[in-house]
Amino acid sequence: MKTRGLSLFRRYHLSAFIILLLFFGLVLMSLRVKQQQGMAFWDAFLLELTAPVQKATTFVVDTIQGVFGRYIFLVHLHDENQELKQRIARLQEENHRMREMASANERLRKLLQFREKMSISMIAAEVIGQDPSSWFKSITINRGESHGVQKGMAVISPEGIVGQVLKAAPHYATVLLITDYNSSIDAIVQRSRAKAIAQGTEENRCQMKYLLRTEDVAVGDIVITSGLGGIFPKGLMVGQIMKVEKKGHGVFQYAELVPSVDLTKLEEVLIITETPVSLSKDEPGKKVTKIPVRSPKKR
Repeated sequence: MKTRGLSLFRRYHLSAFIILLLFFGLVLMSLRVKQQQGMAFWDAFLLELTAPVQKATTFVVDTIQGVFGRYIFLVHLHDENQELKQRIARLQEENHRMREMASANERLRKLLQFREKMSISMIAAEVIGQDPSSWFKSITINRGESHGVQKGMAVISPEGIVGQVLKAAPHYATVLLITDYNSSIDAIVQRSRAKAIAQGTEENRCQMKYLLRTEDVAVGDIVITSGLGGIFPKGLMVGQIMKVEKKGHGVFQYAELVPSVDLTKLEEVLIITETPVSLSKDEPGKKVTKIPVRSPKKR
């Protein structure tokens, strides 16, 4: 029976193949008609199934790309920020250095002008240290005996009196400030010509010792050096009277002055190696007599 069926299929296989093609064409035509009316069932099913996956995949990819892009942006932004900070720091350092140089040049210019104005021999020095204690007021300068600095020499600045060389080493020296209790300078009140001794106190000021009670002294008076003693030339600024008191019935009155030099901000000073009798202008044809500065005698 089977052999007969196979022989019939072989005999009519061309006709069967044609019939199958016609049937497949009819199916395709029907599917085409349905597709024009709406989406095919399987296509809709596959779309519903794959759309959420595509959406999730797209979201994940976009998120990763966004995070990675922001990370790259932040890395570049951080590097750029660091570079800008370094550039700003360099510019600020250069600006500070330039301002410091300008300030130093201005101070040195004043020192040079003051030195040229004075008819005395002086040595410029830089302040490299200051005594930290409150009992002993002194500074250290970078000039010593090898530069011509000796004990007892006067130390000044364009603003006025600074102090006196206390001790000198080959390359450095210690200067006793006028506000130290051990410092004493012969002084004159410029307005009334009253004479006294400007002595240091414990409060970075000076007091006018041995100022007669009968002398005319008022707050605001300028005090200058008298030129006595052969150390400080006459006419240099010592300070300004800020307080005057007449206590009891004694012979002397009390006067307190503020130094004309801010001794806490000193950076450069001048050491007088030779001083004239006074700072007044020389008379025509008259030779200025200079006396060398000597160290005070030991008691």
